[in-house]
Amino acid sequence: MASDKLFFGTIKQDRGWYFVEYRPPHPTDRFATLCVVAPGPATASAVAAAMEDELNGWLHRYPVPIMVFAFDGSGDLYRLEGTRPSDCLIGWLDSTTGKPNMSWRLLTDKEIPGDILSHESLLRVYADVPYKMSTQTRHEVKAQARQVRIGWAIVFVWVAVVPAVWAILKWAGPAWISVLVLGYGLWQALVKALKLLGKWKVSPRELKAREEERRMRHHHYHCERNPDGFLRLKLENFEREERERIQNEAKALKEASER
Repeated sequence: MASDKLFFGTIKQDRGWYFVEYRPPHPTDRFATLCVVAPGPATASAVAAAMEDELNGWLHRYPVPIMVFAFDGSGDLYRLEGTRPSDCLIGWLDSTTGKPNMSWRLLTDKEIPGDILSHESLLRVYADVPYKMSTQTRHEVKAQARQVRIGWAIVFVWVAVVPAVWAILKWAGPAWISVLVLGYGLWQALVKALKLLGKWKVSPRELKAREEERRMRHHHYHCERNPDGFLRLKLENFEREERERIQNEAKALKEASER
C-alpha cells in the first residue's frame, strides 16, 4: 500500500444557478479543492456567498481542509475584488469546537492545521467516493498502449509491407500478375486523360474534396495576411468552446439531478 498511489474521482453536483466540483486531496496534499462554477451571470457577492456556503457544507461532509475557487461560464477565475480580500477561500474544521474556520487568503502549509492524511485515513474519510490505485491505472495505460501498438502495426503493414509484397509479386510473380498490373496502370492513365479532357464525370466525393481544399487555401491565405486577426479568432474559438463545454456540463448535471 505504501508504494501504491491513490487517485480519487471528482464529485459534481448541481446547485441551481451554479454547480460545484469537489476533488479529494492526493496523499501528498494538505487540502481538497472545490470549484464553484457559475455558467450564467452572477454578482461577485453572490458567488462569494456560494463559496462560503459550499465550504461549510463540504467540510461537514468530509472533515478535510478545502481550498475553494470560483469560475465563470468561460472558465475564467471569478474576480471578487471589492467583495472579499482574495479570490481564494480556504477553510477547515476547528479541532476543539468542530466549527468551520474560513480564510480569504492563501495560506502556507504550516498555517493549515492537521497532518497529511495517510492512504488508510483518506479511504476512511472518502468511503463513498470512487477511487483508483496507481497499479490499476498502470494496467489501464498498458492496455491502451497495446491497442495503439496493434493499430500502428496494422497501418504499417498496409502502408509498407503490402506495397513491398506487391512489388515483389510484380517482379517475380506469374505472367498474369504482370498483365493485371499493366491493365491497372493503363486504366489509371485513361482516367487521368479523360479528366484532363473534361469527359470524366467528377464524383460528389471529389467535388467535396476540391471544395474543402479550396476553402483551406482561402483561409490559409487570409490567415497569412492577418496573423493578429487569426490569433484573436483562435482565442475567441477557445473561449466559445470552453463556454459550450461548461454549459453542456451544467445541463447534464441539472438533468441528472432531476431524475
